[in-house]
This record gives sequence, C-alpha cells and structure tokens, in this order.
Amino acid sequence: MEKNIRDLIEEWPKCFIQDDDLAMLFMDKTDGARHSIVKRILKEGLLIRIRRGLYLIADKAEPLFIEVFELASLIYEHSFVSLESALSYHGWIPEGVYTTTCVSIKRAKEFKTPIGIFNYKRVPEEKFYTGVDRVRTKKGAFFVASPWRALADFIYTRRKSWKNLSELEADLRIDRETLINSDKKMLKILAASYPSCRVRENLKIFLNEIIKA
Repeated sequence: MEKNIRDLIEEWPKCFIQDDDLAMLFMDKTDGARHSIVKRILKEGLLIRIRRGLYLIADKAEPLFIEVFELASLIYEHSFVSLESALSYHGWIPEGVYTTTCVSIKRAKEFKTPIGIFNYKRVPEEKFYTGVDRVRTKKGAFFVASPWRALADFIYTRRKSWKNLSELEADLRIDRETLINSDKKMLKILAASYPSCRVRENLKIFLNEIIKA
C-alpha cells in the first residue's frame, strides 16, 4: 500500500471515516480507483466496516477514541439516542446498557456491528426533536434524549404505562428523588405535545404527582 494512503487514513481526525470523506481524500482518483483503494485497505485491516459507507479506523478502534453515541446517528440516519441508553446516560436507571438504543422516524431496525449492537425503534415524526439535546465531548458530538423524552419514547415504543410514580419507580428502579427533582418544564412540554395520547396521559399523571410533592 502506498505510504501516503496509509498516512491520510491514520491522520484523519475522527475514529471513523465515510465514503464521502474518502472521496474527498482521493479526489484525484477515478471512482473505480477509489473503490479499489477502499477494498484493498479493508482487506489489509486499516479500516473496519461498520456498515456500508461507514468505516472505523483500525488504529483508533478502542474506547479511548470511539464515541458510540455519535456513531449511532451515522449508522441509521434521522435518529438519536433514547430509551434505556439515554436513561442510563442521565443516571436515571442503575444498570448498564449493552445495546445502544435509539429512536428514529424510519422503520425499526437493528444493526450488529464490530463495536456493538445498535437498536432503533420508530417514533412519530411530529415533534421529533422536542426534548433532545446536542452533547459535545472530547471524542465527538451526538444527540441524546433528555430523561423525560427518553421515558416518553419508552412508554411509546414498549407500550408501557404506569398508574403512578411508585409503579414507575418500582418497574424501572428510578430513584424517587430523581423524579421529584427532575426538569418539570420539559415534562410539562412533553405532557402537552408528545404525539401520542397514551403517552401524554401517562406523563400528566407523573406531572401532577411531582407538582404536589
């Protein structure tokens, strides 16, 4: 392999690279030549295919470099991290989550990749980004549901409902003080705007209890 090709890949600022990036790096090559280069460096182990058009740079294929949540939105577009992964990220549920859970406006799908399993559930397109935050870390940037948005998506996709906070607390092992001291403004917004009557009604139950607490 030409030394400059290896250098270009290894000096790439991210732990991953996409077909569009490779086209920019090798813009002096024909489409056929670029395809041959990618095929060759995959075979030689410089890149690891995550899915078609998205590759992990082998020298950076370790937790120190990888922001899994950022990759989640690239593996399946029009999505963000939510459900158990977001609840765990915010410290609402105690256990670790080994599958990266996301929601999308597209059909439900699961990807098994060299860096883990990514599971996507479909939610309504209306108000899709309500209650979603953009987070930047040293390793990358990603979109993640706020705690109440993650819970709203959980109610919708898992077809769950609870009669009161105590049932929610017992089922998901969420600390009651965490619920009482949560973002009431966001809960109120979602209780009024989430595009599912069943979800809104459940959130209203929680909101009324929290206000009275």
